Amino acid sequence: MAARFIGDSCCDFTKLDYRKYDIVNVPMSIIIGGVEYQDDGSISQAEWIEMVKNDPSYPRSACPSPDAFYRAFKEDADNYVITLSSKLSGVYNSAMVAKEMFLEDHEDAKIHVFDSLSAAAGEHLLFEKIAELVDAGLSFEEVTQQGEAFRDDMRTIFVLDDLDTFKKNGRLKGLKALVATTMNIKPVLVGDEGEVKQIDQGIGMSRAINRMLHHIEKMGLAAERKVRITQCDSKELCVKIARVLTERFGFQDVKILNANGLSTIYENPGGVVMAL
Repeated sequence: MAARFIGDSCCDFTKLDYRKYDIVNVPMSIIIGGVEYQDDGSISQAEWIEMVKNDPSYPRSACPSPDAFYRAFKEDADNYVITLSSKLSGVYNSAMVAKEMFLEDHEDAKIHVFDSLSAAAGEHLLFEKIAELVDAGLSFEEVTQQGEAFRDDMRTIFVLDDLDTFKKNGRLKGLKALVATTMNIKPVLVGDEGEVKQIDQGIGMSRAINRMLHHIEKMGLAAERKVRITQCDSKELCVKIARVLTERFGFQDVKILNANGLSTIYENPGGVVMAL
């Protein structure tokens, strides 16, 4: 049976992804300056950055409705849904409600909702793994099982130059975000069972990135592991990081992704989000 891949707009699907697979982007809503926008790919990263810059308040986001996911499902396909961490957004719950609704109307449909326990690069890396399993000819049940196992072993680590959106939207519980901002201390953050946890810090981005690389080296991960980096107005920095990962650490498959709307407003210019 054909496969359909469904993701919220934090999956940061690429143009190549859309050409190669049957993908549906179920967009998040982003509210800037009191105006609600759909994160459907029609607004560029640069435009998102400019709108946030000119907003006297701060951007907010809202998850898609169950109906939006319901309309994305396909009865005669294996439906694989990848969502933002359920600890950071209600989008996973929305997709699960839609799944139950759809199965009531189409009891033979196949739908699995993956809680990525991550975001941005992490969501995309999980999508890539699921697509790889589908391409290998595995059954729906095998793809689901192995996809979940991959998700549980995946690591997400990141450094943000600007913590403002995270702080104002209550995503930095337990972190001294105000002090970090005023003293130029940049926390090294990881995904911990879907929540954000601080493991280190550095004064300024350069030192924080070095601490991040130190922790990646300590992980002792196999060189065959894929690495994905989501950049937000930080491509030059991400290229340097990718070079270290390949030349010094030996990773063989490192790719840089562009942050779409939701990733952009939370990552903010200068940020680096990595999944491996």
